[in-house]
Formats: sequence, structure tokens, C-alpha cells
Amino acid sequence: MRRRTLLTILGLAGLSACAWGYDEHYDAPGWQAGPHPAYRGGEWAGPRPMRTPFEGALTGPGLAQLDDWLKDTPEGRAIVTLGFTDAANGVISAETADRVNIWFRHYADTNRDMTITDPEIRIALVAGSRRYLHRRG
Repeated sequence: MRRRTLLTILGLAGLSACAWGYDEHYDAPGWQAGPHPAYRGGEWAGPRPMRTPFEGALTGPGLAQLDDWLKDTPEGRAIVTLGFTDAANGVISAETADRVNIWFRHYADTNRDMTITDPEIRIALVAGSRRYLHRRG
């Protein structure tokens, strides 16, 4: 039992030594053999560009059943095209329209009285679109 534990610890120590110190390896004096790694330091974690909704006209068999406030307002288009990957290219299927409508009605009905009023719709449109349009970093 002790032998297995000792061998496991030595193996893990050897493995961790293999993955240590590569940043200094590329900056060592006299090292000219190859290019630097593609990402250095925290460059890979830079801020992502802002997402933009689909710009063209929405089409597809589900467009007729999509709620008017989702297809006729810029905020609604952002919710549909950025929030649902099936609609990212502007084509709305019937299943996607059903899911979008159900999600939005549930999201907008803040007091859970099973009806959504104009103020609830407007607040949900603005808040829902900001959910997808803000810069994620």
C-alpha cells in the first residue's frame, strides 16, 4: 500500500514538472528557434466583441406565429436571433417560434397572473435584449 502511494506521488510530481516553466522557455536568452505561442499571458481572455442580432428580414414558416412585439421591434429581434441558436440566421421555424413565444411570455409576466400588460412587455423587451447585447468579458 505504501509503495503504491509513493509511486503515485512520484508520478504526479514528475508529471507536474513536465508542465512547468514554459513561459520562461520562450523568453530565454539565445532562444531563436521558433515562433512564440499564439497566446501569451492573458491575451486569450480579452473582451469579446459585442454580439449583434441578425440584420436582414426574418423569414421562415414560424414567422406568422411569432408574437408581433418580437418580430417588429429591434429588441424583440435581438431576443429571437441572439437568444435562440435555431434562429441565429434569421430563419424562424414553427418550433422555434413556439419556444420563443413561451419563453418571452413567461419572462414578461413578472406578477404571474397569466396576462402580460404593455408595461410588462416593454420592460421585458428592453431587459431581455440587454441580456444578449451587453459585452461579455
